[in-house]
Amino acid sequence: MFSFIKWLQLSISKLKRNKGLWFTTLSIASTAGVLISMYTINIMTSSVAEQTYQEERRVDLAHFDAVLTRNYDELVTTGTVLALHPQVVSNLKSKNYEALNTLTAGMITSINKNIIETDLDIKYYDIETKIEESENHTFAEMVMETNYALSGLMVNKKGVRMVGIVPVFENNVTIGALEVSRSIHSIKEQFLDLNKEFVFIIDKHQLVFLDLKSKTGRYLDVSDEYKVAYKNYDSNFYINASQFDLQEMMRNKYHIDKKFFTTYEEVTDLNGRIIGLVLIGEDSNNASSFVKITQNMINSVTTVALGLVISLILFMF
Repeated sequence: MFSFIKWLQLSISKLKRNKGLWFTTLSIASTAGVLISMYTINIMTSSVAEQTYQEERRVDLAHFDAVLTRNYDELVTTGTVLALHPQVVSNLKSKNYEALNTLTAGMITSINKNIIETDLDIKYYDIETKIEESENHTFAEMVMETNYALSGLMVNKKGVRMVGIVPVFENNVTIGALEVSRSIHSIKEQFLDLNKEFVFIIDKHQLVFLDLKSKTGRYLDVSDEYKVAYKNYDSNFYINASQFDLQEMMRNKYHIDKKFFTTYEEVTDLNGRIIGLVLIGEDSNNASSFVKITQNMINSVTTVALGLVISLILFMF
């Protein structure tokens, strides 16, 4: 070891006497040191950024699941309260559907006055005749058979809706069911309150379940597989989503560009079919957004670390 150190000192001494070779070697060594250090710093900061983005994706999807659960609970609670209304029970039992329609229409108007931007809808089912006023009659029959409420997402004539179906009782005997539903687009406001973007894009194959009024002139292409009900959302977000590869985003779990950080979740209906994607995003240019904060932090760390590396290399020589 001592011989090696002595040899190294002699070699450096000889290099220093040859000024041209010495400065060339110094330049190459310094450049190599900077490049290696930059590569290492880049790997480390990229790893930190990846972990941060994945954590933000987890938080966004957890929030989406919580929002869905809260809306399901609200729909089931609303349906349960309405199912206890004496006139609802009596009209359903007597099959006075005209009076029931008038009564539920008045209930919808009253409820909608207290809820911003909702399209709450109510349908009913009779256990004997099982009126098929909704595409969800199969699930209503399940509710009437089991006496347990059911909730989830369904695609029907009006679009993609959050549905809650509850049994209607008279003297502890099931006489029918009530279905309360609301459009999935209505939950966007709950994301806007968090400075988040929210868009539901529907699988094109699901459009066959919508009536002409609900789909004509209301949907735009986002990709070859998905469409968006464009009148319900901020155009900046879904137009940006249409400009990158959704399949690549799904492989990487998120997409980040100069405009938005975007992640997704596949959405299934009560039958277990995938009916579309939920896109959740955040403005990359918002100074308070986690994306901007993360990028600023990484840039600062990279700049400081690079300065220290260059200073250390120059000091060594």
